[in-house]
Amino acid sequence: MDKMDVLSKWWADPEVTIIPAEQTNQTIEWLEQQTPDTWHQIVTTWNWDAGYEVLTWILAQKSCDKGTAAHIFLVEGICQWLWNVVEDTSDFDDSSNVCRIVLNNWHRYHSAELKPEFNDRPSQLIEALDEISNDHPLSGTPFKEIMAYEGTRDPSSKYASEDGKIVISLDHWMTTKDIEITS
Repeated sequence: MDKMDVLSKWWADPEVTIIPAEQTNQTIEWLEQQTPDTWHQIVTTWNWDAGYEVLTWILAQKSCDKGTAAHIFLVEGICQWLWNVVEDTSDFDDSSNVCRIVLNNWHRYHSAELKPEFNDRPSQLIEALDEISNDHPLSGTPFKEIMAYEGTRDPSSKYASEDGKIVISLDHWMTTKDIEITS
């Protein structure tokens, strides 16, 4: 079966959706019962248009893995926040921003296993960050450690997120249905 046929069957399967989109409170209640591996899988497949509340909740958990936090930091930081902070330090003052939450919590996350799935770290941004002065707000933070974080393993979870929903992951679904992508 080709990939589009498999995806079509997966999307059409009513048993795939665990929590429908736009159910933030229900999603967080469900996440409370899940493992850091599932949190990581949800984060790496998260549609950022679905909001930040779920991500913020995960980052507030002491058992959040550094790889999960690094993934969130790299996606938001490299796509927008870090560029803004290099140019205008007023963005740094927003303590509710997920990047600030990661910076503030980085050293309290005890587990450091999971790999962030974000490999496009632009050298231009890294050079700009290397050149910030000692009085820049980022200079006293672990941002360089976060930018360099790699992790040692992928998450193990049968769940993912898809357009704001919590779902059975495609890989797990294919295994349970004995379906393979052949072309």
